Parts: sequence; C-alpha cells; structure tokens
Amino acid sequence: MEIEKSASSFDLKQGEASVLQSNRHFIKSYKAHDSAAIAQAFTKNAKVMVANHEPVEGRNDIGEYFSGMIKSGISDIQLNTEKIWGDSSILVEEGKFALFDQKGDQADKGEYIALWQRESGNWKVYRDMWTSIQPKSVLNISDSALIKH
Repeated sequence: MEIEKSASSFDLKQGEASVLQSNRHFIKSYKAHDSAAIAQAFTKNAKVMVANHEPVEGRNDIGEYFSGMIKSGISDIQLNTEKIWGDSSILVEEGKFALFDQKGDQADKGEYIALWQRESGNWKVYRDMWTSIQPKSVLNISDSALIKH
C-alpha cells in the first residue's frame, strides 16, 4: 500500500491504522449481518454514492442500505486499501473491493474512494463512493429497502 505524505505534521500512520481497523470491524459486522454496527462506521451526515442508485444519506439509511445488500444475497465483502492520504481534518482512502454471494462466488468487483472525518474522536466514513469494473454490476438493491417504516 502506498502512503502519500501530507504537508502538515499530522501522523498519517495513526490515521491509516485507524482506517484499516475500522475496515476490519466493518467487514466483521457485515459478515455478522449487523447493519446497526455497519452504520456506526459512518458519520451522522455521511453519504454513500453508488452507480445506478440514488445517493443514500445519513447513518440510519446507510444501515438500511447495507441491510438490503445482505438480504440481496451478498454475504461477504473484501476491501483492499491501496492508498491513504490526508491530514488531521480529512483522510482519503482509495482501494478495490470484491463482493461474494452465499456460495462464495464473486458477485462483483470494482474500485472505491472513501473520505474519512473525525466524529466523537474516531475516524468515520463521511463520503463513500464505489463503482463496479465489471461490464454490468450484478448488485441490484431495491430502493424499497430504504422505505421508512
């Protein structure tokens, strides 16, 4: 993984370690189908932007989005962070992802970029954007998963 230096004296290595630890917790929560824990990885005013889908805003709706993803049959996520840069106000993470179905077959793969900000002393995802690099993404999460009850 490549790490770019920032102009400030901010300890980027600490920020990187926090992001990687948060990603491990996110994946563990996803595998446990714990959308409430998944949502806690995001800031209160976070936004998720995915191709062919309306943006998903706010921690609660983001939790519902990932719950819909789990219900759609995506049972595992892999994240491969390739680069992190930034300073004490924002970190940028760039990487590749893979999604797997319940049989363990790869359902989708692509690239992502996430912006991280501190909230209550912890680095959390503020903006998350990913896109498939397959000709047509097989991931199709219905907007009905976001309907408020």
